[in-house]
Amino acid sequence: MPDAKAPIGVMDAGLGGYTVVKELQRLLPKEDIIFLGDGKNQPYGNRSEKDILCLTHQCLDFLKDKYVKVVAVACNTISTLIDKYQPDYEFRIFSIVQAGSTDVIKLGLRQVGILSTVFTANSGCYDRLIHQELPRTAVYPQGCPRLARIIEDGGFDQERIDTELRETLGHLAQAHPDLDSLILGCTHFPMVSENIRRLYPQFTRLINPAATQARLIKEYLERENALDSDGKGTFRVYTTSDCEFYRSMTDHVGLKTPASVELVPAPIPLGK
Repeated sequence: MPDAKAPIGVMDAGLGGYTVVKELQRLLPKEDIIFLGDGKNQPYGNRSEKDILCLTHQCLDFLKDKYVKVVAVACNTISTLIDKYQPDYEFRIFSIVQAGSTDVIKLGLRQVGILSTVFTANSGCYDRLIHQELPRTAVYPQGCPRLARIIEDGGFDQERIDTELRETLGHLAQAHPDLDSLILGCTHFPMVSENIRRLYPQFTRLINPAATQARLIKEYLERENALDSDGKGTFRVYTTSDCEFYRSMTDHVGLKTPASVELVPAPIPLGK
């Protein structure tokens, strides 16, 4: 049984996982949260499967050493491979892809687009999970190779963001003009949802899986009697890149002020 006083871990290839932290803080305000953002190696979605797994194990080992009771994998790319690393850890790991698929199934959508990294799009992970319950739902993946990196660079350069969306999401919108539902299949992407709405108003339903992932974690901790009912709700950030940027982005996303933001060694990719 998980230790109720242990923290919740959240990991991402960068700061996109802040959108998951926001939902966890809203649902579970007394829980301590540890966030690890591997900004140095981001985006994982342009790497090979073996390299992604190598980096992921190092991140999970870091959180294991912090004695977390559960981990939210806020990265869609990492989540596509959950079956390959969950058996190596005693704590439960929650996939953001599973959360996004759950949203589609609950809504009973007949068609849905997915804006994600190239790896996630090519993996077919959303297709498989959605089709287990909704075999006739049309799923249209669209890889977006640079958007997460543009967001991670900071500054929110609107011209670069819009250009990347036109070159990727634009193809999906043109190919399926009646498509109105879109999964934000990378936790960075809710940060540019207004750009998506402005450029492509046909997408009247933008699905952010972070809220569902947080709810699934809450339900699991309730079942395991592992909720911290009298905790202080501290929030600590560990990053492999720019501490000041990660600190400033907590305000931008609307998170509680972190107790600390600490630079830690980056996971080492394969061959280095």
